[in-house]
Amino acid sequence: MYVGLEETADLIARASGGRLVWQIHPAGALVEATKEFDGVHGGILEAGTGAASYWRDKFNAAGMFTFTVAGLSPMESLYWFETGGGKELLHRMIADYDVQCFSGEITPPEIFLQSTKPLDTLDDIKGLKIRTAGDDGEIFDRMGASAIFLPAGEIYESLQRGVIDAAQLSTPALDWSFGMQEVADYLYLSGVRQPADWTLFFVKKSEFEALPDDLKRIVEAEMAALTPRFYAWLMTEDIKAMENFIAYGTNIAPASPEIVDELARQARIFYEEKAAEDVFFAEVINSIWDFQDLYRATWERL
Repeated sequence: MYVGLEETADLIARASGGRLVWQIHPAGALVEATKEFDGVHGGILEAGTGAASYWRDKFNAAGMFTFTVAGLSPMESLYWFETGGGKELLHRMIADYDVQCFSGEITPPEIFLQSTKPLDTLDDIKGLKIRTAGDDGEIFDRMGASAIFLPAGEIYESLQRGVIDAAQLSTPALDWSFGMQEVADYLYLSGVRQPADWTLFFVKKSEFEALPDDLKRIVEAEMAALTPRFYAWLMTEDIKAMENFIAYGTNIAPASPEIVDELARQARIFYEEKAAEDVFFAEVINSIWDFQDLYRATWERL
């Protein structure tokens, strides 16, 4: 992600003839990691990147602009954002903040779970100690699991010591780089648990609007180009990682349809309950579901 933004900053500098130059800093260098939205609004940063799910302390609907369980695929997410009303909903949500968002970086689906034991039926989920970090944690709890959050750096040792039985981390490339193959014998694949992980790029709105029109168009064009470029790069890395998992001897299988179907069913109930409590949440989730139904009525998967 950091490298992708460095490349984009370089492209913007070249396209603008050096008139617009960004200096990219790693997470935590100028503001607390995950607080980049506040940093941009407050003027500490001119631009930033981060998952909208980090903004849940401000907006109940924020997590849905990162992913929903059994929700939109990566490309569906992109087109919902760009042409299906997602961008307009996002900017309505953050209207009181001096921030403007672009689509940023979207990942391929994450691994369903990596586990120290086989997961074949719903009974295998009952009592399972799972590390996860999204809505799926509460949904797995409804299925009888015991979901907890741990920082990514603690997952390896927690699996090794038996503190947890299974874990969600990320896509195959990151899971491989964390050495998950050494502590989890089973790798289950399905895009249903986390179909994508969407990291937005955002700028200070007042400063962006003050730019000359040609510089605005350059930023918009390079931001639009970043999304498919990052996706293609990570997809390639994920394919390499899966080849590594196979060569290592990890037991790889599609996630059990019984488990996946129940996860999707419980997810629908979960989001319907949330929607009943919050009008804007309901508007966002119904927009997502309507877009999903429209596309999958024509193509099973976009």
